[in-house]
Amino acid sequence: MKAYDDTKKAKHEQAKQRSLEAIDARLARHEKVTRIILTLVLISAGLTLTLLATHLIDLSN
Repeated sequence: MKAYDDTKKAKHEQAKQRSLEAIDARLARHEKVTRIILTLVLISAGLTLTLLATHLIDLSN
């Protein structure tokens, strides 16, 4: 009976470890996507500010 309990416990621990690895992989993917989106937003904001500044300079001349 004891060996069966140990096997059941080991299987449970392995399942828990696989679950944690899957969660970690999902988190890494989300983190990568978030970085890409943040970079695109910053580039877009920089271009918008540049266009605005160019437009204001042209209006003042």
